[in-house]
Amino acid sequence: MSSILVFCRDCGKQVPSSETKDQLCLDCQVRRSMADLRDEHARLWRKRERYRSHEAANVGQIARQIARVEDRMASRIREIVSNERRAGELLQRELESARGQRYTIKGV
Repeated sequence: MSSILVFCRDCGKQVPSSETKDQLCLDCQVRRSMADLRDEHARLWRKRERYRSHEAANVGQIARQIARVEDRMASRIREIVSNERRAGELLQRELESARGQRYTIKGV
C-alpha cells in the first residue's frame, strides 16, 4: 500500500505520510529531539578541551560522560526510527552535527 506524499512543515521536504509525525519528516523529528543532547555533547567536549591543558585533570572521566551522551543519542534515535540502517545513518549525521557544534559560540 502506498502512502500520500506530504510536505514537512519544518524543512519543506516532500515525504511519504507514513514517515511523518505531527507534520514533521523523520529527519526533522530526530533533529528536534537531539537538540538538548547536541548541546550537552558540545558543552562536555569544550570542558574536556579546557581540562586537557591541566596536568592533573581527569579527562578520562569527561570522555566517559561524552560516550554516555552519545549512547543516549543512539537510544533516542532508535525510539524514533524503526529501521536499523536508517537509524545508524541518522546517528552518524547527528554525531557529526554535534562534533561540528563543539566550537560554535551561542549568543545570549
